[in-house]
This record gives sequence, C-alpha cells and structure tokens, in this order.
Amino acid sequence: MNPVRFGIGVAIVLLGFFVFSHYVSHQLITPKTEKQLTILTYNTHQMGTIKKVEVNDLIHYLQHKNVDIVCMQEVEVRKKDEWLTLPELRHAFKKNYSYTYYDFKVYNQTRQFGNVVFSKFPLIGKHTIQYNSRSNISSCCDVVAFDDTLRLFINHLESNKIAKDSVRKASGLHKKIRYLHSHLKPARKLREEQAKILEAEIQQSPYPVLVVGDFNATPMSKVSRILHENLDDCFLKGSFGKLGNTYMFNSFLGIRIDYILCSESIKTIHSEVDTVKYSDHYPLIATVGW
Repeated sequence: MNPVRFGIGVAIVLLGFFVFSHYVSHQLITPKTEKQLTILTYNTHQMGTIKKVEVNDLIHYLQHKNVDIVCMQEVEVRKKDEWLTLPELRHAFKKNYSYTYYDFKVYNQTRQFGNVVFSKFPLIGKHTIQYNSRSNISSCCDVVAFDDTLRLFINHLESNKIAKDSVRKASGLHKKIRYLHSHLKPARKLREEQAKILEAEIQQSPYPVLVVGDFNATPMSKVSRILHENLDDCFLKGSFGKLGNTYMFNSFLGIRIDYILCSESIKTIHSEVDTVKYSDHYPLIATVGW
C-alpha cells in the first residue's frame, strides 16, 4: 500500500470524524435521572414581528408547547397599542408561567428589546452581563427546581448584521465579498470578546449551569470552543444522526447557531430542533435531568 495515500486516507477519516462530532448528533443511550425539566430557547425575530397576541402564531406555539422554561432572544414589544405591548406579552403567558425575567437591552419610550424568560420554577438572583454592544446582552438567573439550584445563562451574542437585500443588490462578486467581510470580521471579534466574558461568569457559578441562546457562531467557531469548555452540547447528546440547523438562509440552506449547553453533572435525555416557521430561527428544545 502506498504510504502517502494511506496517510491521506487516515487524515480524511480523522477530519470527517472531527467534523461529524461537532455537527451531527450522536447520543445512543438515554440516561435515567430522578429529576428533569424541559427547556426551550428561541430567537423570536422581534417576537413574531410584534404582532398582537390574537394573531401571533409564535406566541400561540409557545403556549401550546408549555415547556418548563422558555428562554427567548430578540423579544420586542412596543408602546403603541397597534403592536404587541409588554402587558399583553405578560398576560399571554401568565396562565402557564408563574415566574418571569425581562432583561431589555433597549428600553425607551418607543420599544423594548432583549431577553425574556418564562418559568414554572422560581427565578432568583437575576442580573445582566453587559457587553460593548448596541443590542446584545447575556442574562443570568438561578432556577430553583426540585430543591436544587441551577444557574441559567440566556445569551444573544453579537449579530453579523448582514442584510440579505444588501448582498443581493451588491453588483459583482467582489462587492458582495467586500460587503460580507466588512460585517463578518468586526462582529466575530466582538462575539469572541463576549464569549470570554461569559465564560468567566460560567466558571464562577457555584451551581450546575445551563447556557442557552443565539451565539451567532457555528459549532467549530472559536466562540463555540470557548463556551463548550467543560460543558455538554445538549443537541449532540440528545438525538441521533441530525444536523440541527437552527437558522435558515432559505428553504434549503441553514446553519446551527443556537445552543443549549449544560454542566457535565446534568444529563441530556432528549433534544430536538422544532422546524416551525414563526421566526428566521427554529426553536431548540432539550429535556435534561440530574
């Protein structure tokens, strides 16, 4: 056998396995646990484009799912009554959820925008992790569940702010590439800085952690490497043979940029991406236990 060809073959196999382990879910055994809860994370794209509750399919979907903890990013409410208002959002989830956490990065006389949590378990110790960003934050609170405490981090890390229309309108490949580069590089640098700040907060937690949200980063990115340190990826652990794309560019092309991570002491029982089209993201759901 040609040793060069053999070496190339081994390298390809190893590379394929490395990529597979980051992108394709591969849990074969469902662990048994005494306690468990189901958590959902969802970038809501302005809360279903700020439609009123009665015609807001995204709100109706979440009401129907009725999971234990709902973590939402890009939640937007308005002051004017023709749009979804904060009192209406509160009332829509009041029946199913006794505990809430609103953490708005933007809060003015016109609109509020940021992270929201609805929970069936008490939420204590709430605080914001501030970033040098116009609209991105991480939110932290402790969940008291079954006499245990878990620390929950809800995250919306720096967006690339790429407008699809602007890419299409850019004339010629060179201008398209220049437009993409001008947005991707600064945003990536900010995300990496935010990930380091968040990782430091995670390391200081006295409790097992759940880290959820829109990282705006793929599984093999530096941001993911930072945040996956000593944590399990619930999607990879909680299903088998799935890619789990959570953000769709179009009907066929998507990437995984939304995550639910957990401490190694928390076991993933099941996880799935629910491909409902109420946002430009899909919700990610995981049942975990300990």
